Amino acid sequence: MINMTKIDYVINITGASYDIVRKALLDSDGDVDVAISYIREGKYDVNIEPSKVYENEKEKESDSHGERKSSKGYVDDVIKYLDEILEAVKEIWRKGNASRLLVENKGETVLSLSLTTSAIGMLLALPASLLGLSAAYIYDYSFKIIMDNGEVIDVKEYLKDKSKFL
Repeated sequence: MINMTKIDYVINITGASYDIVRKALLDSDGDVDVAISYIREGKYDVNIEPSKVYENEKEKESDSHGERKSSKGYVDDVIKYLDEILEAVKEIWRKGNASRLLVENKGETVLSLSLTTSAIGMLLALPASLLGLSAAYIYDYSFKIIMDNGEVIDVKEYLKDKSKFL
């Protein structure tokens, strides 16, 4: 029988995670000494994420979802996406007649600025604008550009359409 006292004891002795200790105790039928020896022998990969305790080596090898992006990889993805947004806004502006930049969340307008003001502000306060765009990206805000003729261009949709043609 496994109880919290046994789990706590094995965690204190080995320093392994709860899931690893639980798995070792299950495999040893609740025998604390055997569970400790299993963990010390390296029967379980102590560096795996807690939800990834495998029943056998075959299951472990077949798991293709074991890799997670590092925070640096995530930041690189966000920066790349923000660069794409900025390039799309510049491209739309070059086509002409773009007048306003809207930032919306759940259908509610959060920010509405003249496109000229937005461009000047972005150049003057680049770090702050990148931080704001990053936050907007993370919290799933939408970026829209309003043309002089009233046409509304969703920047995300514009990027999707543009990538289809590349």
